[in-house]
Amino acid sequence: MTDEVKRIAGLADKDQKLSASMALLPKLLSSKDLNGLAAFVKSMADEKVTSTIVSRPVLAELVSVLKKDEALPGAFKREAIEKALEGLNQQAAVFEEQIANLRYLLAKIYIEETQYETAAKILQQIPLESGRVYPIPFKFKVYVKIAQLYLEDEKSLEAERFLNKASAFANKKGIKPKDKSRYQSSYVQIRDYNRKFAEAAAGYFRLAELVPEAEREVVLERGVRAAILAPAGPQRSRLLALFYKDERAKTLPNFPILEKMFLGRILKPEEVKAFEASLDDHQRAEKSKGVSILDQAMREHNLLAASHVYTSIAFDQLGTLLGMPSSEAEQLASKMIAEGRLHGTIDQMKQLLFFKSDSSNTIDDWDARIESTCNAVNEIVDLITRRHPDWVTKVAK
Repeated sequence: MTDEVKRIAGLADKDQKLSASMALLPKLLSSKDLNGLAAFVKSMADEKVTSTIVSRPVLAELVSVLKKDEALPGAFKREAIEKALEGLNQQAAVFEEQIANLRYLLAKIYIEETQYETAAKILQQIPLESGRVYPIPFKFKVYVKIAQLYLEDEKSLEAERFLNKASAFANKKGIKPKDKSRYQSSYVQIRDYNRKFAEAAAGYFRLAELVPEAEREVVLERGVRAAILAPAGPQRSRLLALFYKDERAKTLPNFPILEKMFLGRILKPEEVKAFEASLDDHQRAEKSKGVSILDQAMREHNLLAASHVYTSIAFDQLGTLLGMPSSEAEQLASKMIAEGRLHGTIDQMKQLLFFKSDSSNTIDDWDARIESTCNAVNEIVDLITRRHPDWVTKVAK
């Protein structure tokens, strides 16, 4: 259809050219004529051939068709957009809006193909800071989208850079609730990637109230994982309590380990290994000296759990309990005491760790155990009622 493109380019009347261009465009797309489309866009971009009065509505129609026509294969759409961008680059300043829309559409295609970093880099080419004056909601949306895409590829530093740019507009008027929710979700995820697990867990819990119901379970599960990995101590205990007392958490895969940690029970290696399988790559990373984030969190938890069982313990026994040399167990206990995350004293001469009771924690644990027992009794009663309704009715009389 290159000849038809040339014929339209030669039309002098603007109305005739606009009408003929609008008629030719769907034919080029339905026939998947990439060469014809490239020539067509190049003709639209050439100000000596086509006035912007004609070219801008035609290019807007091109974006609309590529966006809405589901019959066109994704691979063809990608090539068509790339050809169009190539033809428009010579007049980037004139057709900046059309180019931005095409880039946004191209990024969506790469997202569908799970090429997240490529999609992010395409969106970065939209000149939000140096080009035309874009609406604040659009800038915010694009910056957040770029951050989300980098997070998909676990590139938290790049994600944080663009989320910081979005933060300048977070409280401006016109921001859509769904974009604000995505911003908050990305913010929490970055805290997770940066190993600020206590902040992340609290953020996930708040976020669970904002996201659609279909996404709520995923958000809560992420929050539970972050709470479990947070440094042991009063702050983590409060986070564990938040999730444990939330009825929605009882259906989550990691609820059993959450329950044991909340109740201050020592975790077994096989339980830790099962939990490890649910972690993301960044949550399995080494912290220092070959000790992973998970290893550190479990050792700290078991040390705290031991304080509920023992009044004192020798460091060689503590090392055996935590699966580490006694000297390292002493260092861990010393660090947690110094940071106020463990109540106790150390007798280095006797190589003993003495635990100090925390009455408030003891009361919380006692209440939690009573609640757990009552729930178990209720479950037994419900089971008997379902299996033997006649007997229950007879006894009740």
